[in-house]
Amino acid sequence: MTLQTMKRYIISHREGIDGLKLQTDVPVPELRSPTDIRINIKYLSLNARDLQIVNNDYPAPHDVPQDCVPVSDGCGVVEAVGSEVTLFKVGDKVAPVFPQGHHYEEDLALRSLKRGLGGAIDGVAAEYFVCDQEEAVHIPSNFDCLQGSTLPVGFTTAWSSLYSHHPALQAGQTVLCLGTGGVSLCAAQIALSAGARVILTSSSQSKLDKVTELLPDLVPDSAPNNAIQTIDYSKIEAWDVEARRLNGGRGVDFVIEIAGRATLARSIRSTKQGGLVAISGYMTLPRSTDIAKVILYSAANVRGVFVCNREDFKTAVSALELGGVKPIIDKVFKFDDLKDAYRYMEEGRHIGKVCIEL
Repeated sequence: MTLQTMKRYIISHREGIDGLKLQTDVPVPELRSPTDIRINIKYLSLNARDLQIVNNDYPAPHDVPQDCVPVSDGCGVVEAVGSEVTLFKVGDKVAPVFPQGHHYEEDLALRSLKRGLGGAIDGVAAEYFVCDQEEAVHIPSNFDCLQGSTLPVGFTTAWSSLYSHHPALQAGQTVLCLGTGGVSLCAAQIALSAGARVILTSSSQSKLDKVTELLPDLVPDSAPNNAIQTIDYSKIEAWDVEARRLNGGRGVDFVIEIAGRATLARSIRSTKQGGLVAISGYMTLPRSTDIAKVILYSAANVRGVFVCNREDFKTAVSALELGGVKPIIDKVFKFDDLKDAYRYMEEGRHIGKVCIEL
């Protein structure tokens, strides 16, 4: 028998993590149309965006509604379907599309941004979530719901950075991934599974050591030793020069630029002519940095990258399924401890994804 009430969180204010408020007696949402599905959410995963929203530091061109349900990324099991639903059945494991309505376009339209879960409209930090059948996708058949919760932003942003724009990743190329957070590690995994080389950066050698223990399963035994390389930028300030050195004196093909302040210029200098610097992180630039000059003389492609559209999301699901890629999950919190999960992410000690079990 379906429960009549559920737990959910709302963002009661945007002055920090304490604005997250747990509600324990909220009506379970009803199906609104014959093409709706209701998902029993099993797991969430956090992104930098979620933290920015509660800290009132999110730069999106839309308002965040009062008492918005937080969190963009979740996965669960279809619990009810409308009379005209054809894409899913009860029991299917699915993840909602982020943002809702982003189905075909290469670039994210403003109308879709205004349907971003957990910021523009209610997110998935609730035991049940209702959406139209067109606004969800099946997760890989070899994923569980914990792994599936990492897909809607983390993996789709990584996929978009490497495949949804020009140029697209090819085997044998090199991808420079800044940091050891969700998007960067997702990109590293996708790149390795496609036969590309990866260079990872961090200010923590222990994090780099851990990552190099986790990633080799995606590298054939016959691959050269430089398939996975690392840079500790706490020891090597000119990491752009080091990236080129590690790549045989050439610029890298792709940079996953998520780190923020003061990294963009070095990211561009790391890149070959015609390569792509994919910016998916929020950043503020030092006034002394002449970014226009850096871009001009690099001849690199520099562009903002959001999540891929729904159809590319489906392609990514197939690729992950066939390539044997599984998300790197750092820690799983209980739903009642959502604030602790946010704080843990804010501390920046995680490697990969921070998840929450409902």
